[in-house]
Amino acid sequence: MFALVKMGFSCLTWTAWASSIILGQAGERPLDLHDDSIAELKSIRECARTHSHSESDLAELSDTIGPRLTGSRQARIASDWAIRRMKAIGLQNAHLESFAVSHGWQRGYARAELVKPIQLALNISSYGWVGSTRSRGETADVVLVNADAIPDEIKSKSSTWFRKVLLVAPISSIHVNPIRSYSQLSTLVLEASKAGAFAVIYRDNRPGSMLIHTEPVAFGDAVFPIPVVDIASEHQQLLIRQLLAGNKVRIHIDVQNRITTHPILSANVVGEIAGAKKPDEIIVVGAHLDSWDLGTGATDDGFGVASVLAAADAIISSGARPARTIRFVLFSGEEQGLLGSLAYVKKHASETSNTVCAFALDWGNGPIVSLPLAGHSELSIPFKHLSQLLGDLGPLETPQTYLSYTDAYSFTLAGIPGIAPYQDSPEYATIAHSPADTLDKVDPNVLKRNATLLALCSFWIANHPTRLGTWFTPETAKQILTRDNQRRMLELLGLWPFGTGN
Repeated sequence: MFALVKMGFSCLTWTAWASSIILGQAGERPLDLHDDSIAELKSIRECARTHSHSESDLAELSDTIGPRLTGSRQARIASDWAIRRMKAIGLQNAHLESFAVSHGWQRGYARAELVKPIQLALNISSYGWVGSTRSRGETADVVLVNADAIPDEIKSKSSTWFRKVLLVAPISSIHVNPIRSYSQLSTLVLEASKAGAFAVIYRDNRPGSMLIHTEPVAFGDAVFPIPVVDIASEHQQLLIRQLLAGNKVRIHIDVQNRITTHPILSANVVGEIAGAKKPDEIIVVGAHLDSWDLGTGATDDGFGVASVLAAADAIISSGARPARTIRFVLFSGEEQGLLGSLAYVKKHASETSNTVCAFALDWGNGPIVSLPLAGHSELSIPFKHLSQLLGDLGPLETPQTYLSYTDAYSFTLAGIPGIAPYQDSPEYATIAHSPADTLDKVDPNVLKRNATLLALCSFWIANHPTRLGTWFTPETAKQILTRDNQRRMLELLGLWPFGTGN
C-alpha cells in the first residue's frame, strides 16, 4: 500500500495487470476464465489487498467512538461517522433511515455482595432495558427458581417472592432447554415484579468463567420494571450449592439504570453502488453498527462494520461496475432483537421480490469458512462455483443450515436468501456481550480477508448473467422454515411472522 501511494498509483492502474492473473496466488492452477466477471474480481481482490482501511476503521469505531448502545449518544456519533466514511469511499445516496424504539436505556452500575452465609463481592452485570433497585439497593433473601420449569414455578411459588431476589438457574447440571428457558424469562420477570420481588439473577448460559455478559430480557422492543442481572458462573454455582444445602442465602444488590419515558429514534446507515444494467435488482451487504456497552463492540459487530465498508471500498476503488445494485447497510437495534433489519425490510417492502440476497456478517472475529444457505438450496451449485473462483481465499462450504440471531434472519423471514457467513470464531460466545469484546481480539489479516470475501461474493452475485436465488412467497417461506425445524425456535423468541395456524 505504501508503495502504491508513494508512486501515485490508484487501484484502477492495476486493472489490466490484475486481469492477467488468477484470483489465487501467482503460480496456482488457472481457473475458468470464461466467467464474465473474472477480470473485475481480480481487480477487486487486488484493491482489497492494497487499499483497505478496515484496520483503521475498526480502531476508530471501537477505541475512539467506543460502545454504541442503541439510541445512545455514541450510537449517533457512530452513525454520523459511518455516513462520512460511506461518502469518502464514494458510495451513492448515503443516508440515514430512522425508526422508533419505545424507550431509551442507559446503564448505570450493578453491584452485589453475598451477606450470608459468607461475605463475598459478587460479579454481576445488568441486562439491557431493565429497571433499578431503590437508591442504595436492597438486602434480601435469595430463592432458587428452576429455569427448566418456569411456568410451574410461577404457578406454585410466586406468592412467596415478595421482597426476594430470584436466582433462576437449572437445578440439574445440564440445562434441559436453554432456548425455552430464555423465551420464558420475560414472563417470569413480569410475574416477579407483580409479586414484589426486588430483582432477578439469570446466568445467560454462556461459557466464560468469571466473565459477565449483558443481553436483552426478550427479543423485541420492550422494557422491564425490575433489575435482571447476569452473574459470573462460579458465583452462580456457589449460590446454588448453598441453597441446595439448605443454607439461608442473603445478598445486598444495588442496580441503577435509566429508562426514558418516551420513544427515541435509532437509524440504519445506507449507501449503495447503483447497478449499471439492472439497478432495481439489489444485493444487500450488511452488519450491525450498534453494540453492547460492557466492552467496545470490536468483534460484535465492529468487525462486521469494518468488513462491509472495506468491501465497498475495494469494489469502488477497482473501477468495476456491478450489473445489479449493491446496497451496503449498517443496521442498528440488532442487539435488542433485529430491530434495525426488521425495520429495513418493512421500509423496503416494495423491493422484497427484487432483493436477490442479503449478506450479514456478524459471527465474531474469525475467518469466513462457510455460507449457510438458510433454506435456499437453489444457491448450492452457484455458490460452489463461486467458491472455486476464490482461489486461496476458499473453499467455502455451503451447508443447508441457518445461522440464527443475525440480521440475515430478517431477510430470511421475508423470503429473501439471508446469508450470514459463518466465521470460525471459537471464543465468540465467551467474548461477545462481555468486557472482553475489545480491539485486541481482532487479527487485522483475518479482517482484511473477510472484507475481501464480502467484496468478491457480493460483486460476483451482482454481476452474474442470471439472477441467483429465489424469492419465497410467505407461504413458501413458512413451509420451508417449518420443514427445516426453525419454526419452534422462532415462535419461542417471538420472531415467527406467519401466525399460529399450520
